[in-house]
Amino acid sequence: MAKSIRGCPSNAARLTRRALLVCWACCAAAPHPASGITITLDFTLDAVNDNWFDPATPAGLARRASVESAAGFLTGVIQNSDWEPLGSLNESLTFTDIAAPTIKNLNGETLIGDPESDGVGYSYTTSANDVDTTNRASVAANEYVVYVGAFAFDSGTTSNAKASWDSADRRNDAGRAGAEFNTWGGKVYFNTAKDWYTGQNPGVDPTDDYGVQDPDKSPAFDSSSDNWDWSTSSDSWKGFDLRSVDPTATGMTDLYATALHELMHALGATSSTIEDYVGVDGSGDFTGPNLLSVYGGPVPGDGGHFAQNTQSAVWGSDGIISETVLDPNSLAGVRKYFTDLDAALLRDLGYDVLDVFPPSLIAGDYTQDGLVDAADYSVWRDNLGTGFAAADGDNSGTVDEGDYLVWRNNFSAGVSAMTDAPEPCAAWLAAGAALAARAGRRR
Repeated sequence: MAKSIRGCPSNAARLTRRALLVCWACCAAAPHPASGITITLDFTLDAVNDNWFDPATPAGLARRASVESAAGFLTGVIQNSDWEPLGSLNESLTFTDIAAPTIKNLNGETLIGDPESDGVGYSYTTSANDVDTTNRASVAANEYVVYVGAFAFDSGTTSNAKASWDSADRRNDAGRAGAEFNTWGGKVYFNTAKDWYTGQNPGVDPTDDYGVQDPDKSPAFDSSSDNWDWSTSSDSWKGFDLRSVDPTATGMTDLYATALHELMHALGATSSTIEDYVGVDGSGDFTGPNLLSVYGGPVPGDGGHFAQNTQSAVWGSDGIISETVLDPNSLAGVRKYFTDLDAALLRDLGYDVLDVFPPSLIAGDYTQDGLVDAADYSVWRDNLGTGFAAADGDNSGTVDEGDYLVWRNNFSAGVSAMTDAPEPCAAWLAAGAALAARAGRRR
């Protein structure tokens, strides 16, 4: 029998409210606090190739929402605000282990891959067949651009996804001095040949989805009454057991956790930058000061990952223990949430990472900038009929007229000069109702 999360809605109710959460709007339509970096996901690469993240299809929308939720979380907790804009962007992206002999560049032109030595895949890594970032001329201040793609990987690799940061555009004094990592962005691409799970989308703030864990942190067996998977063979907590709330997750790889893992790589958590900015001892363990403080000593390392089964408190939880997100392996049917060690690694790279997820300070503040003004109305309007959590002021699960009322009733909070709140037009409300009804029928 599936286990429920104590204090949370039933699985059926959660699926009704979140199955197609439209988090893809979070970076484009809903500004995040001005005090931190915004991770902008660019799906152009996917759109001209497999279109796996097509928001016009339920499956593509759910996939996009999973990746956007992971990016939205990291955007919410990373608070660096001194990254200068890049006035010009002329970079290229490379790809390996692709099954297809050709792919498209961002202009839709065909690129011919180079056969790899294993004889089963193709690489796109030379000036003749890499992907130039032709759709972007610049990068804004405090913006980090991540190109997102999806391809069938060749049979010679077991990877679920791949990611990397790109170039060496150091965007503040600390970066230029070699004291911290920063650049313009990078890429993430997913293996479409895998069986992916996109349910139980936690939205931007996952902390109310953690469920319960056995109070015995070294149990003799895996309890059937909690939501976390304990491995008796490795004596370690593997992650949140999605099967405890949704049996359909059995045998599937969690897209949200994979995206979170790969985005950490795209943000600079790779073997070379860990050596340069964090520190690695003779045993390969990580020795950054934040990591030492959290772990109590050098943290077992494995190149660009923590060593397998490395345990940490889950970020923002009340003592829940899990493998790190940056563990080198994943387990089918299990989700890894961000941990304190993951946060410490980002801090040692130079990121300013919060200890708790920032709450919206004022009801109706859908941009989370401390004001309730016309910008928040725009966020409500642009996400009407979706499940976008940041604009769901009444926590109904859908952005609707009730959330407009929350905004209107708090309009001008934090604003010195009172102005009239705009009224939603009937067309917007009707469109939102239609979207919500259509989503309900799909469920």
